[in-house]
Amino acid sequence: MYLALYRKYRPRTFDDVISQDHITTTLKNQLRNGQSSHAYLFTGSRGTGKTTCAKILAKALNCAGLHDGNPCLECESCKNIDNEFSDVTEIDAASNNGVDYVRDLKEDAVYAPMSGKYKVYIIDEVHMLSTAAFNALLKLIEEPPAHVVFILATTEVHKIPATIISRCQRFEFRRIDIDDSKKRLLWVAEQEGRTLSDDAAFLISKISEGGMRDALSLLDQCLSVTDNVTVDTVRECAGISGSDHLFNMADCIYASDTAGILKILDELIDRSKDVTRLCEELLSHFRVLMLLKAGADNSVVKLTSDDLTRYREQSDKFTLSQIMRNISILSDTFTSMGRVRTPAMLLEMCLIKLCTPSLDTDDKTLTARIEKLEQAVANGIPIAQAPAQVQAAQAPVNMQKAPIEDLPDTNDLTGYKPLDIWTDVIENLPDNIKFGFTRSNALIKDNFVLIRGSALAVEMAIKENRELIETELSKAIGRKIRLISSPDSVITEEKEEKEDKVKQFLDLAESLGINIKRQ
Repeated sequence: MYLALYRKYRPRTFDDVISQDHITTTLKNQLRNGQSSHAYLFTGSRGTGKTTCAKILAKALNCAGLHDGNPCLECESCKNIDNEFSDVTEIDAASNNGVDYVRDLKEDAVYAPMSGKYKVYIIDEVHMLSTAAFNALLKLIEEPPAHVVFILATTEVHKIPATIISRCQRFEFRRIDIDDSKKRLLWVAEQEGRTLSDDAAFLISKISEGGMRDALSLLDQCLSVTDNVTVDTVRECAGISGSDHLFNMADCIYASDTAGILKILDELIDRSKDVTRLCEELLSHFRVLMLLKAGADNSVVKLTSDDLTRYREQSDKFTLSQIMRNISILSDTFTSMGRVRTPAMLLEMCLIKLCTPSLDTDDKTLTARIEKLEQAVANGIPIAQAPAQVQAAQAPVNMQKAPIEDLPDTNDLTGYKPLDIWTDVIENLPDNIKFGFTRSNALIKDNFVLIRGSALAVEMAIKENRELIETELSKAIGRKIRLISSPDSVITEEKEEKEDKVKQFLDLAESLGINIKRQ
């Protein structure tokens, strides 16, 4: 019967284990010095070597001829373990998680080993044990018979009671390094007499996300298709498309090409592309752009040479603020996709928002739009030819730098309308400023706001807190706002008091049925 590659090439000694030197070195030293523990806890993600190291440790504990801490693989004890006829018991806690099974284990542990020095119990996925089973196991792990060693393995250490963890030597297994995984895959392909390209081995290692078992399983699948495995073979077997659509979508976002990015999305959906997976891929794409823009090298992003060149070229187009904005929007969308029935529509809204920065009024977006304009000006690109977000940023930036002589004539209030949101803007001001505007109002025309109120309010607005108030107004309205004043905008308290008395008198006369003209 055919033996899967991950079983055929499972490491048999500590020296064969990759990317876990911090663990294998410690275990070998313990075995050499005769200082092994009575209970071990191996934790880490799937395919990182937990069960493999547990079996190697079990062999080494009973091996009659250790070689520098490694089992000899030739003595009777090592051969018995390979043939599953030994004092080593491997337990699947997912299937045997009840308290009765642990009680049977306690009764069995009392008896001495048949041939070796130790009875070793390997409990895989130990976090699946019930609470009662953990309680039954607790005392045995704390003070086991001298001939018993426990090796617990789990992918979810947070589910194990602290009382169990504190009684074990804990070892954290890291994800397999991509370079180490690549070398092992190339070696396995060579042993099988097949051809595996460097880029294909790299891609398999990257897709497996640090799991060596997953990597060997995918290689096994690729070798069943062809004896000459290439990048295209890996993509076909893994069910992933190339990255061209991600680069094209990012280019559309840069150029504010909403129609273009929606067309790409429609084509991908027609090819049965999962929109949630697409959002995740686009998020990962901009993550790489962010890391490269921040100065990270290939040891961090881990790309092939061709992909690295292509990512660097695209990252040069964006500013860091733009990339961060895109990641923020994509991240919010990805988080929300699991809570809606129409994730495709949610992704469409996300892409439209990515291509239309003018829809946002937050500080990050305004900063990104200004940076885009500065980048275009620095490159000598006329505004008319620049992407839409640059043109959208033009008016606010120019207005921000407008000279005083370009301000409107404040003696002519034609076209000014009441600013209804002025009260809301006041609420966002600090308390020490807010009180001065309690009896004020505002008028707006184009990008200019005229504040009317007491002399104190106008003084605070125009002279002392102009920048703060203009910022709050710009956020609320969605464009850059300038404050202006005129002699008529100041309403003195004396004038206000006089007008109040006149109003009271007229109201009294009207209540008595007397009609008095205001003049």
